[in-house]
This record gives sequence, structure tokens and C-alpha cells, in this order.
Amino acid sequence: MRFHFRYESLLNLRMHHKERAEIEYGKARGDLLHAEEVLQAMEKEYGRLQDAFSAAISRAASASEIGEYADYLKALRVRTQNQEKEVQKLQVLAEEKRRELLEKTKEYKVIETLRDKDFEKWQKKENELEQKRINELAVLRHGKTYV
Repeated sequence: MRFHFRYESLLNLRMHHKERAEIEYGKARGDLLHAEEVLQAMEKEYGRLQDAFSAAISRAASASEIGEYADYLKALRVRTQNQEKEVQKLQVLAEEKRRELLEKTKEYKVIETLRDKDFEKWQKKENELEQKRINELAVLRHGKTYV
């Protein structure tokens, strides 16, 4: 006789939910890492531009050139701040997806543990039945030798 778990469909459903949560968490982490890389690149560009601005002031650049540097630095600072907000938003989202994944994993583990316990009970019952069959065969063989 084959083992049949009574909640197999529920186990499959929860496994599917867990896998979907893993995919969503992975996507959220990927988006977060990408946003952090963009932020680092912006900050690096900002630092490089500040150095160039300082050099332009040192060499007595024209007022329009200094104005362009200042405007670009201001615009880059605003973009960097917006990117920082985006990173924070993605961090919150990634944390939410991580918690969701943990919840789905726990739900799956509960049913999986139940399946394992049921399987152990089934296996123990099968072993007992097999032992009874072996005992009956032994009794029959032993009885035939005396008859």
C-alpha cells in the first residue's frame, strides 16, 4: 500500500505560496541593490563634481561656468536625495517581503511536519502489518512440519 497524505493539496498550495514569496523577496532585494548602486554612483559623481567645482573656482573660471557648476550640483543633490528616499522605500518593501517569506515558510513547515509525522505513523503501521504476515507465515510453516 502506498502512503497518501490527507493534506497533500494544502501542502502543495503552501509550497507554491512559499516559492512565490521567495521570488518576490528576491526581486525586492535585486531592486534594492540596484537602487543602492545608483545612489553610490550619484554620490561619487557629486564628489567628483565638487572637486571640479573647487578647481574651477581656483583657476578663476567665468561666472557663467561657476553658475553652471552650482546649478548642476544643486540638481544632482536633489536627484541624490530622491534616490535616497527611493532606497529607503525599497528597504521597507524588502523587509516586508522578507517577513512575508518567513511567514509563508513557517506555514509550509507546519504542514510538512504534519506530513512527516503521518508518514512515520504509516510506516510504523506498515512495519507492524509486515511483521504479522511474517509471523503468520512462520507459524504456518512450523505447523506443516509437525503435521
